[in-house]
Amino acid sequence: MKMYDKFLKYPLFCAFTASVFCAAFSLQAASFSPQQLTAATADWLKQQKEVPAGAEGQISTLDSRLADKECDQPLQFSFAGPVNNQATVQIRCQSPQPWQLFLSARFTQQTEAVHSSRNIALGSLITADMLTLGQTDLRLARGSLIKNPALVLGARVKRSLSTGQVVTLQDLCLVCKGDIVTISGLNNGLEVRTVGIAQMDGILGDQIQVTNRQSNRTVVAEVVAVKKVAIKF
Repeated sequence: MKMYDKFLKYPLFCAFTASVFCAAFSLQAASFSPQQLTAATADWLKQQKEVPAGAEGQISTLDSRLADKECDQPLQFSFAGPVNNQATVQIRCQSPQPWQLFLSARFTQQTEAVHSSRNIALGSLITADMLTLGQTDLRLARGSLIKNPALVLGARVKRSLSTGQVVTLQDLCLVCKGDIVTISGLNNGLEVRTVGIAQMDGILGDQIQVTNRQSNRTVVAEVVAVKKVAIKF
């Protein structure tokens, strides 16, 4: 009887051993190349709400000479620090051997804007050949971007501009102090126009003081275009 029991237990032992072996084989660690880790990080970034809306992430590529990494669990991704115009992403794995890697990411949001097509000296009047349209990173822009070059033709440059530089409204004065400007306004449903002298610099939307040349009266008017202001009667 004992011999018979022993005979029955042996197949069970073999079956158990085989199942353990198969389980161990099925949990064999996956291998990730530097290129695969970089691509996985880029995919993860697209799902993160911390990334600014409309921004595109540019991932630094891992060195292709880096040895492949093994992991038998899902890779763990997280931000290692604050997320602004750039961020650092941490990749971790705890098994079979703990390891971690860091990749830097830079976020851009491209938009079309006016650039200088050549060097422009301080005090120059803007002409069409000085400007061109191009792409710029909205998140790095400093000042109010100009989308239509025609809107600033004739404006005066308040600071020197270099070739390829983004031109903003803050770089120009659409109306400069001492300029002779057109003053327009609506009076009883009729548009009235007269000529005045600007008493200060202004860009689009600024409220500036202008002296009416006929009445010699100084009024506050809004800059609406190059050498043009509007008032409300």
